[in-house]
Amino acid sequence: MRRLAPGVGVTLFTQIARFVGVGLLATLMHVLVAICAAAWLGFPPLGANFTGFAAAVILSYLGQGRFTFGARLQHRFHAPRFLTIAVLGLALSTLITEVAVMRAGLTFTYAMGLVGVAVPLTTFTLCRFWLFKPSYGTGP
Repeated sequence: MRRLAPGVGVTLFTQIARFVGVGLLATLMHVLVAICAAAWLGFPPLGANFTGFAAAVILSYLGQGRFTFGARLQHRFHAPRFLTIAVLGLALSTLITEVAVMRAGLTFTYAMGLVGVAVPLTTFTLCRFWLFKPSYGTGP
Protein backbone atom coordinates (compact mmCIF):
# COMPACT_ATOMS: atom_id res chain seq x y z
CA MET A 1 0.00 0.00 0.00
CA ARG A 2 1.35 3.40 -0.95
CA ARG A 3 1.86 5.87 1.91
CA LEU A 4 0.54 9.31 1.16
CA ALA A 5 2.16 12.41 2.58
CA PRO A 6 -0.12 15.18 3.79
CA GLY A 7 -1.30 17.25 0.88
CA VAL A 8 0.37 15.02 -1.70
CA GLY A 9 -2.07 13.04 -3.80
CA VAL A 10 -4.82 13.33 -1.19
CA THR A 11 -7.61 15.84 -1.45
CA LEU A 12 -8.83 17.73 1.59
CA PHE A 13 -12.13 15.88 1.24
CA THR A 14 -10.32 12.53 1.39
CA GLN A 15 -8.39 13.57 4.47
CA ILE A 16 -11.58 14.72 6.18
CA ALA A 17 -13.35 11.47 5.26
CA ARG A 18 -10.44 9.43 6.63
CA PHE A 19 -10.31 11.58 9.76
CA VAL A 20 -14.01 10.98 10.40
CA GLY A 21 -13.66 7.24 9.75
CA VAL A 22 -10.72 6.85 12.12
CA GLY A 23 -12.54 8.99 14.68
CA LEU A 24 -15.61 6.78 14.51
CA LEU A 25 -13.48 3.65 14.95
CA ALA A 26 -11.69 5.24 17.90
CA THR A 27 -15.03 6.16 19.48
CA LEU A 28 -16.25 2.60 19.06
CA MET A 29 -12.98 1.33 20.58
CA HIS A 30 -13.38 3.69 23.55
CA VAL A 31 -16.90 2.50 24.28
CA LEU A 32 -16.24 -1.22 23.78
CA VAL A 33 -13.02 -1.29 25.82
CA ALA A 34 -14.67 0.69 28.62
CA ILE A 35 -17.67 -1.66 28.71
CA CYS A 36 -15.44 -4.74 28.67
CA ALA A 37 -13.13 -3.35 31.35
CA ALA A 38 -16.13 -2.74 33.60
CA ALA A 39 -18.03 -5.94 32.86
CA TRP A 40 -15.22 -8.48 32.55
CA LEU A 41 -12.39 -6.98 34.58
CA GLY A 42 -14.46 -5.34 37.30
CA PHE A 43 -13.01 -1.85 36.73
CA PRO A 44 -14.95 0.98 38.40
CA PRO A 45 -16.71 3.36 35.94
CA LEU A 46 -14.01 6.05 35.86
CA GLY A 47 -11.22 3.49 35.54
CA ALA A 48 -13.08 1.69 32.76
CA ASN A 49 -13.72 4.96 30.94
CA PHE A 50 -10.06 5.99 31.24
CA THR A 51 -8.95 2.59 29.92
CA GLY A 52 -11.29 2.93 26.95
CA PHE A 53 -10.12 6.49 26.35
CA ALA A 54 -6.46 5.41 26.42
CA ALA A 55 -7.14 2.62 23.91
CA ALA A 56 -8.98 5.07 21.65
CA VAL A 57 -6.14 7.62 21.80
CA ILE A 58 -3.64 4.97 20.71
CA LEU A 59 -5.85 3.83 17.83
CA SER A 60 -6.52 7.42 16.84
CA TYR A 61 -2.82 8.35 16.94
CA LEU A 62 -1.83 5.44 14.71
CA GLY A 63 -4.84 5.75 12.39
CA GLN A 64 -4.76 9.50 11.97
CA GLY A 65 -0.99 9.63 11.64
CA ARG A 66 -0.53 6.84 9.13
CA PHE A 67 -3.88 6.57 7.32
CA THR A 68 -5.32 10.09 7.39
CA PHE A 69 -2.15 12.15 7.11
CA GLY A 70 0.28 9.58 5.66
CA ALA A 71 3.07 10.35 8.12
CA ARG A 72 5.96 8.04 8.84
CA LEU A 73 5.47 8.24 12.57
CA GLN A 74 8.46 9.07 14.70
CA HIS A 75 6.96 8.29 18.09
CA ARG A 76 9.35 10.46 20.10
CA PHE A 77 8.30 13.40 17.93
CA HIS A 78 4.66 12.72 17.11
CA ALA A 79 3.28 10.92 20.18
CA PRO A 80 3.80 13.75 22.72
CA ARG A 81 2.28 16.24 20.31
CA PHE A 82 -0.69 13.99 19.62
CA LEU A 83 -1.24 13.55 23.34
CA THR A 84 -1.11 17.34 23.68
CA ILE A 85 -3.83 17.65 21.05
CA ALA A 86 -5.95 15.02 22.86
CA VAL A 87 -5.62 16.89 26.16
CA LEU A 88 -6.45 20.19 24.45
CA GLY A 89 -9.54 18.51 23.00
CA LEU A 90 -10.60 17.44 26.48
CA ALA A 91 -9.97 20.95 27.82
CA LEU A 92 -11.97 22.51 24.97
CA SER A 93 -14.80 20.05 25.55
CA THR A 94 -14.83 20.91 29.25
CA LEU A 95 -14.73 24.66 28.58
CA ILE A 96 -17.56 24.51 26.06
CA THR A 97 -19.69 22.45 28.45
CA GLU A 98 -18.99 24.81 31.37
CA VAL A 99 -19.76 27.95 29.39
CA ALA A 100 -22.78 26.59 27.51
CA VAL A 101 -24.52 24.83 30.39
CA MET A 102 -23.37 26.53 33.58
CA ARG A 103 -23.06 30.10 32.36
CA ALA A 104 -25.30 30.46 29.29
CA GLY A 105 -28.03 28.16 30.58
CA LEU A 106 -28.12 26.05 27.42
CA THR A 107 -29.08 22.41 27.53
CA PHE A 108 -26.44 19.73 27.93
CA THR A 109 -27.55 18.24 24.61
CA TYR A 110 -26.89 21.56 22.88
CA ALA A 111 -23.48 21.78 24.56
CA MET A 112 -22.59 18.30 23.32
CA GLY A 113 -23.58 19.35 19.81
CA LEU A 114 -21.15 22.25 20.08
CA VAL A 115 -18.46 19.91 21.44
CA GLY A 116 -19.14 17.44 18.62
CA VAL A 117 -18.34 20.15 16.07
CA ALA A 118 -15.65 22.23 17.79
CA VAL A 119 -13.40 19.46 19.09
CA PRO A 120 -13.06 17.49 15.83
CA LEU A 121 -12.53 20.71 13.83
CA THR A 122 -9.84 21.85 16.23
CA THR A 123 -8.21 18.42 16.31
CA PHE A 124 -8.18 18.11 12.52
CA THR A 125 -6.75 21.60 12.11
CA LEU A 126 -3.98 21.01 14.66
CA CYS A 127 -3.12 17.64 13.12
CA ARG A 128 -3.04 18.98 9.57
CA PHE A 129 -1.19 22.24 10.15
CA TRP A 130 0.96 21.48 13.20
CA LEU A 131 1.46 17.82 14.06
CA PHE A 132 1.56 16.29 10.59
CA LYS A 133 2.54 19.44 8.71
CA PRO A 134 4.20 18.32 5.43
CA SER A 135 7.44 20.18 6.19
CA TYR A 136 8.04 18.05 9.28
CA GLY A 137 5.41 15.34 9.08
CA THR A 138 8.08 12.67 9.38
CA GLY A 139 9.65 14.16 12.49
CA PRO A 140 12.90 15.99 13.03
